[in-house]
Amino acid sequence: MRSTFKILFYINRSKVRQDGHTAILCRITVDGASTVMSTGEECTPEEWNVKQSETSDRKLNLRLQMFKEKIEQAYVETLRRDGVVSAELLKNHLQRTNSVPTMLLEASRTELQSIEACIGKSKSPNTYRNNFYCDRELSRFIRSKRETDIPIPTLNIAFFDEYRFHLKKEGYAPATINMHLCWLSRLMYKAVSRWVIRFNPFEGAKYETEEHSPRFLQKSDIARLLAFPVQHEEVELCRRMFLFSVFTGLAFADMQSLRASHIEMNGEGRRYIRKTRLKTEVESLIPLHPIAEQILALYMKDRDNESDYVIFPDHVSVGKLKNRLKAVGLACGIRQPLTWHVARHSFGTMTLEAGIPMESIARMMGHSSISSTQIYAQITDQKISRDMDRLMINISSLYYVKQS
Repeated sequence: MRSTFKILFYINRSKVRQDGHTAILCRITVDGASTVMSTGEECTPEEWNVKQSETSDRKLNLRLQMFKEKIEQAYVETLRRDGVVSAELLKNHLQRTNSVPTMLLEASRTELQSIEACIGKSKSPNTYRNNFYCDRELSRFIRSKRETDIPIPTLNIAFFDEYRFHLKKEGYAPATINMHLCWLSRLMYKAVSRWVIRFNPFEGAKYETEEHSPRFLQKSDIARLLAFPVQHEEVELCRRMFLFSVFTGLAFADMQSLRASHIEMNGEGRRYIRKTRLKTEVESLIPLHPIAEQILALYMKDRDNESDYVIFPDHVSVGKLKNRLKAVGLACGIRQPLTWHVARHSFGTMTLEAGIPMESIARMMGHSSISSTQIYAQITDQKISRDMDRLMINISSLYYVKQS
């Protein structure tokens, strides 16, 4: 008598994570007995088609089809080898084949490898670099506990708090601490989707409180940078790239990947940058300021015979550029530590103070939501308030002088 064998893909809409995704599960039924396992894939509830048991993503559907073919192949092999097949036997066979990691560092390395495979497709080199640092710091922490690895099912909220304290003791900034903690929580969500654990043990854990007010430069500081003479070639490259970000609002990763093809000209003969941001995948449209034009001209001259090329040299490491940027700031007497984020935030505040509408600034900066742009309005309001306070103090002092 032939066994009845069915495969069904589905999602559990009651278990949607904070990022809006949920795991795609697979129910295997043999002779009326069924078992459930994770496919390792995920989607949003809106993308899932219940009738078709598939998503709106064609590539994801192809991977699900491959997963289904793997189950069917395992069914045939098990039946041929043992003469009998059950849903649990199939599941055990597939889980041995897929080798789902159940140890923390093993899961971290597996996740890092999957990100590395997506560089240039859905992930940027900077994303991989940050996640690499997270994997390395987690390994250091585990070794400091005199362990080679830790089983994922044994983790609890105490481990999360202990890791957070370790990161604070290492002197990391709140944003960096949260980056490492988010990586740890990400590994737990992956473990949940693969049925290694039933729920994320760090759900509701407390992260570090960050200062959300972006730092920016005053116009006088920017004038100092423009007038500062630099003899060293690589330090001068760093200064120019920082100023280019100040007058275009481009993030450092977008400057690194800026190509000649991203520079276009409109019908009025004015040049602008049209580029999709690596972080948000939102297109930026930035008219070129005369100072930005001058910097571009230095790196685009004598290259008319090339059809397309990366504009800024990439032979200097990111770490060296950061260190040299800080040195330039100190040499100019600027109190605010110079970072690439400071340059971008300076562009946001300058354009807003110049009276440019919020919607235009959002388009230039490639924000996915105008709420990201509105923070610069808060900064400008605070600056006006501080300026008014200083004015009132000066007026009050004059009044008291006259009275005396």
